[in-house]
Amino acid sequence: MASIPIPRRYRTIVYIPSRTDGTMLEVCLSIPTSTSSQPQAYTGVVIAHPYGPLGGSYNNNVVGALLQWFETSSLSAPITLSTKKSKKAGKRNSTGARKGSLDQDTGNTDAASINAASLTPAKSAGGAQAESLACVICAFNFRGCGKSKGKTSWLGEAEREDYQTVVDFLQSGSRTGTSTSHLNNPAEAERRDSGTGSPASNRAVFDETGREIDPPRIPFLSRFILSGFSYGGMIASTIPPPLRNPADPTSAQLPTTYILISYPAGVAWFLTSGAQGGFYKRAKAILQGEQQQSGNATASKTGAETATIAETDVGAEAVEESKKATVEAYFITGAHDQFTSPKTLLNWLKTNAGLNPPNKLTGGSWVLTRPDGAIHVDVVEDVDHFWLDREQELVDRLQAWWINTHSV
Repeated sequence: MASIPIPRRYRTIVYIPSRTDGTMLEVCLSIPTSTSSQPQAYTGVVIAHPYGPLGGSYNNNVVGALLQWFETSSLSAPITLSTKKSKKAGKRNSTGARKGSLDQDTGNTDAASINAASLTPAKSAGGAQAESLACVICAFNFRGCGKSKGKTSWLGEAEREDYQTVVDFLQSGSRTGTSTSHLNNPAEAERRDSGTGSPASNRAVFDETGREIDPPRIPFLSRFILSGFSYGGMIASTIPPPLRNPADPTSAQLPTTYILISYPAGVAWFLTSGAQGGFYKRAKAILQGEQQQSGNATASKTGAETATIAETDVGAEAVEESKKATVEAYFITGAHDQFTSPKTLLNWLKTNAGLNPPNKLTGGSWVLTRPDGAIHVDVVEDVDHFWLDREQELVDRLQAWWINTHSV
C-alpha cells in the first residue's frame, strides 16, 4: 500500500493581538514540515502588504508571489552572513563611503538578460559553509485590513507596532507557560474585540472565533527576512533587526535581510500624513548601520568610520567584521512606477542608505549596488508600481540577486 506523502508545509490562519493596544491581527502562518538531512537554518520571514484604504491586504498579487517564492525556493546562505566588500579602491565621498557602482541592461528585461555577473555565485569571506534556509513565514493584514480589527491609522505608527508584533510572535511563538489569565476577564475580552485590548495579550494566539488556542510550535530562528510591498515596504524598512535574545537589549542582532518592493518614497508624506521624517530617520539608522550593537552592547562604528579601516589589514578586518551590521537590503522597483520615479527612489537612497547614483539616468533596467554589497537596487524597465502580470519576473530577479549574494 502506497504511503501518503507528508505535506512539505503547514499553512494556517491565526489571530494575534497587536502589542500596544491589543488590536487583533490576521496572520497567515506557513511552517515547513519536511525534514532534511542537510544542515538547516530556520529563518523568520514577514511579508507586509500595500496601503489598506486603497485596497491593500495580504490577498495581493505581489504578496502572494513572495509567499509562494519563500515556500517553494531552495534558499541557502553562508552560516555567518557577511556582506561582500568592494575590492576596487573607488573614490570616497564626503562621508567616507565609496561611490556606488552602476550596471545598465538596456536590452531585453527578461530574467535571463540580467547582467551575467549577477548570476555568478559570490564567494563569502573566510570560506564560510552554506546552510539551507527553512523559512517560517508570516503574511499578515495590518489593522483595518482583511479580517484584522481596528482601522488604518493616520500616521503609520500603529502599523509599525503591528509589524513589530508579528516579528515578536515569530520569536516567541514556541514559548510555553506564558500567563494569559488576564484574557479571561470579560471586560478585557470586549476591549480586545473592539481593538483596545491589553498590550500584554500579544503572547496569546486566537482562532477566527476569538477562542484562545495553543500557540504554534515555531523553531528557534537564526536569521530574519523583513519584506514588504509599497506601504508594507516603507513600514518594514523601519523595523530594527531582531535581537538574538529578545529579553536582553544588549544582545547582538540576528542577520537580517530587507526585501522592499516598489518603495513609496515619493508618496510617504501622504501615507503618513506628513510624518514621514520619523520613518526616514529609522530607516536611515538601519540601512547605514547606526543602530548596530555587538554582543557586549558596544555600539559599532558607522559605515563612514569603518571605511577608514584598511581592507588589507587582516587583523583590522576581523575587528570590523565582528562589529559590522549584519543587515542587507534589496530594493526593486519599476521604471514606470506611478508614485515613485527611479530618480526619486535613488535620491532617497543617496540620503538614507549611502548610495551615490549617477547624475543622469537613461532608459533600460538599472542595477545599483553599494560598494560593501549590503544595499542593492533593481530598476526594471516597462514595469509600473503594481507588477501585474510581471510577478514571475519579480521573483526571478529576486532569486538571481539571492544566488549572487548568498552563495558560498
